Amino acid sequence: MINFKPKAYFTDLDGTLLDLPKTKEGISLDNLNILKTKNESGTPFIIATGRYASEYVLNLANQTQSPYVICQNGGLIVKNDGQIIAKHEIKKDTVMEITEILKENKLFIIYNSGNTIYGTASKLRFFRPWIKKMTRKTYDEVPRIADSTKIITFGTSKKGIKKLVEELANKFKNISLHIVSKGYAVEINDINATKGKAIKYVCKLLNIDPKDTVHFGDSGNDTSTIPYVGAFVAMKNSLNNIKSQAKWVAPSYKKSGVAKAVKIIESSN
Repeated sequence: MINFKPKAYFTDLDGTLLDLPKTKEGISLDNLNILKTKNESGTPFIIATGRYASEYVLNLANQTQSPYVICQNGGLIVKNDGQIIAKHEIKKDTVMEITEILKENKLFIIYNSGNTIYGTASKLRFFRPWIKKMTRKTYDEVPRIADSTKIITFGTSKKGIKKLVEELANKFKNISLHIVSKGYAVEINDINATKGKAIKYVCKLLNIDPKDTVHFGDSGNDTSTIPYVGAFVAMKNSLNNIKSQAKWVAPSYKKSGVAKAVKIIESSN
């Protein structure tokens, strides 16, 4: 259990705060209201996601009065009006080298949390439902390579993903790697782009010690917060290797799991 009263909270979105993923809103009123109530009372409750600063994400930040949003695992930090206040990008040459490795392994590639997947479309059947909404293109249609805040890749087994992470970690010392989507995908960021480092940055803006904060999450990119925050709280739906690293395991994200977790934490402190 958490043995301190948090001065700020941070939360992942998918598999954590967004407890109604099959609805247009994506989030229950209980979860929405816990963020809004905390932000209004002077205890910041800030979104920290692998997603881009999309209209949906910024609208959610405004609805909950979250002053900042950590996007793309810290590759991008914005105010709730979309103004960029920090950006960490993988440089073009590294992006090109990584792209060639992913092509050699016949993996799918998404750049900068965009709406286009590059790879062999026929292999997409086994992956997540949200893939169906995205544009599919071949490797030959990959745009001119530029600096990138995030690359996500998938298209092999869990064992294959682990092998890829080892290969990339050995070859590149200037990137951070996180296994996500229940072990079937890898998020690639600049070495300075992690949720943990981003939380440290935002806490400095808020004049709060990161050790007085809690982060809720369910995935590999959330464990980067452990050296920085007072407590990393894993949702019950997280993989076992994520839960084993957490200070505390909260209820499942479903049915307002984050709101329930906050009430438990605050009733015990």
